[in-house]
Amino acid sequence: MSNDNDRDLRYAPGWPGIEPRWTSSAKTGVGTALNLHSRVWFTLSHGILNEIYFPRVDQACTATSA
Repeated sequence: MSNDNDRDLRYAPGWPGIEPRWTSSAKTGVGTALNLHSRVWFTLSHGILNEIYFPRVDQACTATSA
């Protein structure tokens, strides 16, 4: 037997969320910190920060943070 309380414990609030989406490939900028030891990179597209890469430039951490 289960009840609504059991269901609330198994799923995150707001589940299932939105469908994942790819960011635009029309990048207008790419950057990193001025520090020579920085391991963070980012891309810009359509006036927003699109992707953040850490700890390597080929390993995306987020997608469309806006």
